[in-house]
Amino acid sequence: MSLLDRVREYLRHRHPLAKDAKGQPADLELEAAAAVLLLEAAYGDEEYVWREERALVRGLERAFGIGHKEVRELIGRAEKIRPPVVRLADVTKLLADRYDLEQRGLILELLWRVIGADRSIDPWEDAFAHHVTGALGLTPDQGDAVRARLGR
Repeated sequence: MSLLDRVREYLRHRHPLAKDAKGQPADLELEAAAAVLLLEAAYGDEEYVWREERALVRGLERAFGIGHKEVRELIGRAEKIRPPVVRLADVTKLLADRYDLEQRGLILELLWRVIGADRSIDPWEDAFAHHVTGALGLTPDQGDAVRARLGR
């Protein structure tokens, strides 16, 4: 493996959602879809607390390799198009269609991080995460593995 290949591999893992499955840069539609999904998880227990906000912001910053200001703007856009403006089925379909299996697993990991940030997982949040697992094209075993890896 050449040095250039190693650098590319490092960057791919450093910001794993910055490019789609075809290697194209993530566009605003893809970033917004991820943000909408994570916002729904954060609001799932009807209380959007600072820990969930922090998990959401940090997750998006790291996954997409974008700065704090850009993440805030992205969240602002996502707030405006949350359901019922867009359907969650359309959001998860877009993510499932444009990301590979590993990337979809990372989205589920981010979702669990947001859900578990307040140190409480209520039944709706658990059911939501399981639904998203299937909607992203992951098996229940793959979803359980992601959750177990995080200790949730």
